[in-house]
Amino acid sequence: MIDRTSVFLSLVSRVLFLVLVVAMLYEVIARYVFNASTIWAFDLSYMATGAAFMLGVAWTAKIDGHVRVDFLSQRFSARISRSINAVVYLGMVAPIMSCMAWYGWHRAARALTSGEVETVSIWAPKMWPFYSVIAVGLTIFTLQIVVQGVRFLQRENASGEQR
Repeated sequence: MIDRTSVFLSLVSRVLFLVLVVAMLYEVIARYVFNASTIWAFDLSYMATGAAFMLGVAWTAKIDGHVRVDFLSQRFSARISRSINAVVYLGMVAPIMSCMAWYGWHRAARALTSGEVETVSIWAPKMWPFYSVIAVGLTIFTLQIVVQGVRFLQRENASGEQR
């Protein structure tokens, strides 16, 4: 289920990049052709980029696409290497990411209850939807890391196939 959720969120991430491209094209045309820039383009651009990144990070973990420094684990047998990866994923990365996800949910709830808006721009969009997307991405990433760690323990590769 986590794998399928990661794949689905990666598709949403791809759509957000398309939204980003269309919004930036619109802004450029509005600004330079019609001399009428938008008040929302900057906010939309950083929010779409951040959301796309956070929604795609779990899928990247699923396909084992994150950069790792595995110079140490390469020197050991496959069994020991998998054990090192399992310890790192389950004992270090998952707890850190779960704390970040918890903070993301806390921040989203606080923004919702306080009515927080972006204070830098004229548009002043509500911030809770953006913070919520970040929290979703962090939560699914944490769960994907746990799945990957369990797979290392079960002698499977990133996609769940036996090694």
